[in-house]
Amino acid sequence: MTEFVAARRVRRTLLAAALGAAVLLGAAACAQGGEPEPEASSPAPVLGVDDDRVQLLEGTPASVEGGSGDPVELQLTGYEDGEEPAVVISARPEGGEAEEFTLRLGEHLDAAGSSWRVSEIGISGSANQPASVTLTREAA
Repeated sequence: MTEFVAARRVRRTLLAAALGAAVLLGAAACAQGGEPEPEASSPAPVLGVDDDRVQLLEGTPASVEGGSGDPVELQLTGYEDGEEPAVVISARPEGGEAEEFTLRLGEHLDAAGSSWRVSEIGISGSANQPASVTLTREAA
């Protein structure tokens, strides 16, 4: 009977050691498998500017070019909340003076030789979430 007790003790010790090793290996695998840290010198992503669509966030300028070839800097500078929300957009041609436009959904802004339609307006009551507007270039 003494041999059976000793065998059980050895078996329990081996099982506990195997379980402990599995837990340690799992913890080590989780610690090593994280996503790589982004480089400090990598640029911030572009704000949805492409050939036919511009998304502006409040206070962040974006430059667009159109048929005239001269870039125009657009910036969402404010908004009006209500039943029919509106956005205030500043348009500044290169080397020129800024001009502000108050536009509602569906209205157009002429900038850089193209017509841009207000296709989306996003207004948040939170200071953490800035207002946004999406402008879509109308076909000539």
